[in-house]
Amino acid sequence: MFQDNTTFANRWSIRQANSRLHALGIQTALEEDLSRKIQHDEKLTTGIAIPLNDLNSTNPYLTSMPMIQKPSKGTVRSLKAKTYGFKDPFAVAPMEAWQEIKDYNLRVNGLPTLEQMMRLNTYSPLTQSHFSTFLRRRNAQQNLGFLMELETHNKLWRAYLQSVDRQNRQRLSRFLESAAEKEGTKDNTVVDLHQTLYVETPDTEDLLSPLPLPPQGNHYASRTAASDKSLSRQDLIDNATRIYNTYCSPTAQRVHLPEDYRKALEELIVHSERPEPVVFESARSHVFEILNVFYYPLFVDYVLHKNISIGMSRLCLGLGTLLLTLAFSIELSLIFLASSTSRWLALIPFFFGWSALLTSITEFAWWFGISSISEIQFMVYSEIQDVIVKKIHRKRGWLWLAFIILLSILNTLIFVFIPSHRL
Repeated sequence: MFQDNTTFANRWSIRQANSRLHALGIQTALEEDLSRKIQHDEKLTTGIAIPLNDLNSTNPYLTSMPMIQKPSKGTVRSLKAKTYGFKDPFAVAPMEAWQEIKDYNLRVNGLPTLEQMMRLNTYSPLTQSHFSTFLRRRNAQQNLGFLMELETHNKLWRAYLQSVDRQNRQRLSRFLESAAEKEGTKDNTVVDLHQTLYVETPDTEDLLSPLPLPPQGNHYASRTAASDKSLSRQDLIDNATRIYNTYCSPTAQRVHLPEDYRKALEELIVHSERPEPVVFESARSHVFEILNVFYYPLFVDYVLHKNISIGMSRLCLGLGTLLLTLAFSIELSLIFLASSTSRWLALIPFFFGWSALLTSITEFAWWFGISSISEIQFMVYSEIQDVIVKKIHRKRGWLWLAFIILLSILNTLIFVFIPSHRL
């Protein structure tokens, strides 16, 4: 057995020696042998093979292994992008790394990201309208409005480019048609000998005249898709100026933008009259990061764990306090009056009282959770259509119902076994 292992080791060494005959030389071969030895040891101890031939500065194992010789600079440069999970994703761009991790967690759990919610038709309650209502309660709805206005501006810009391209194609088509008619007219003149001069056609007359200007309107929204009127660059300038005056000017409903962003937008839009969507790109990215990192996780948490409004919560607080007071009053009255009436009558007010009180504390109504209903605003309801949210709400609803029933029975049992004491 020992001889077989020795023979196998010798053959392995021979293969390794033959593999070293390449341009990198003996030094690289030694480094590969050392890395392979470390990987083999890792497999035996932890079962995880870490390719340590990528010895970059972000690898934490370098600090604890000073005896390992680093490979050449060319090898490090070629393997710089490989991290194998040891590079800190927050080292270069922490905000982008946080967004990627958060979006990945949402996708794994079957929930839409903010980008998907803004571009796709998501299911209730994970929709734009619900998110806008959530932001309105926190005085931050102007940020979402700013992003939606920029989406509309991008669509208008694409429509403008398509309109310009269509006009150019029409002019080229008219030019080619007029050239063909002109050539045909010359041929007929030579054959028939009836005409000696070229006669201008209506198409060429239109071609030589300037294009008719589109009628000026007060706002780009006055244009309809069914009409022949097309967008002009001035329409886009007016729309970009309107967006700036509505969300970014000093007198507007301010979005979460630094002051240098506002000054840059003022210089490019107001003074230079640049309507290109790329002008808003930095501002859009900043506002999107604010919503995606701070507000959207709060919204998802609210949707998953709450289904009533603040007004309904306050109403349930008052109703629950009143019903529990009534239940305790009934039980104490039966005790001190030594009445023969059953003390189980207080079970009903206990049940509804604890239901209302716990609903107020948790902002989650078990009857709404079981029936897959969510309250958007006070006394304004919507059906839950998202499968994941519906499943979570129904599960929580049944659990809260079972807990409240047990709590009500326990309260009633305590008073049932208290002996009567007539005052």
